Amino acid sequence: MIEAYKDYWKRYIDFKGKSNRLEFWTPVLVHIISIFIIALIGAFSFIVGIFIVAAVLSALVGLFIIANIIPMAAVTLRRFYDAGRKRMTAIILVVLSVVVNIVFDIIQVDSIAIVLNVISVICTIILIVETLLPSQHVDDSQLKWL
Repeated sequence: MIEAYKDYWKRYIDFKGKSNRLEFWTPVLVHIISIFIIALIGAFSFIVGIFIVAAVLSALVGLFIIANIIPMAAVTLRRFYDAGRKRMTAIILVVLSVVVNIVFDIIQVDSIAIVLNVISVICTIILIVETLLPSQHVDDSQLKWL
């Protein structure tokens, strides 16, 4: 598991290779747990009145998330390719999800916001399911969209 996390940072700009489920889910789970713990400490600091600690922790989480955009995109594309899916599928799902979330934040009409939220949830579910698929060794011509 430690090797999978090291590999995540070593191959942070490798968009062409393959990554198995362990190589994808190890950094995802480590980052979720880390951010959750830091958020709890920040929330506790804010509640007890130590605002500077809460602000610093929020800034660190923000920087950490920004630093992970490219490596997470790379490992997602590698994971999709390893699961026998086209990389373009991952790009479309991620971009669609980001755009829909941005528009969701801007739109003030409830009915449209609900539709956008449903689209975002569907994209997220598809991303999760596709990254959970086992590795497949197929030619580029046999890759599937979904």
